[in-house]
Amino acid sequence: MYVSDVLKAKGAKVVTVRDSAGIDAAAKALRDGKFGALPVVDSAGKMVGILSERDIIRILGELGAKGLSMRVQDIMTKSVRISRSSNTIEEVMEQMARFAVRHIPILDETDQIAGLISQTDVIKYQLAEQNSQVQVMKNLNIAKR
Repeated sequence: MYVSDVLKAKGAKVVTVRDSAGIDAAAKALRDGKFGALPVVDSAGKMVGILSERDIIRILGELGAKGLSMRVQDIMTKSVRISRSSNTIEEVMEQMARFAVRHIPILDETDQIAGLISQTDVIKYQLAEQNSQVQVMKNLNIAKR
């Protein structure tokens, strides 16, 4: 199974946040969209980082309410693990486990954001695949009778 299969199933629409946006605006976007992370883009639309709920919680834990007056670029994760549509889900899962990340942006061949894969997306896809395999085995068993 490939990343492209998951993106087809969930849709490739990705909400991003500007690096110059305030943390309060980013937190609202996360809440409104029920997202765990947002790719961060600069004024040219190029991905320059990722902002997660964890990043916001960390800064609030350190600075309290003052953290809400900061900019996304001040607290985002700049070293982003990425994947491509042609990668397998197993490769994405390995990256998530090795680097302890829950979200991986998917870039196309021009390095534009093509999607965002979360651990939940991977689990849902794997469950659907397993259910499909179980159904095939049941059908084969019925056909043998």
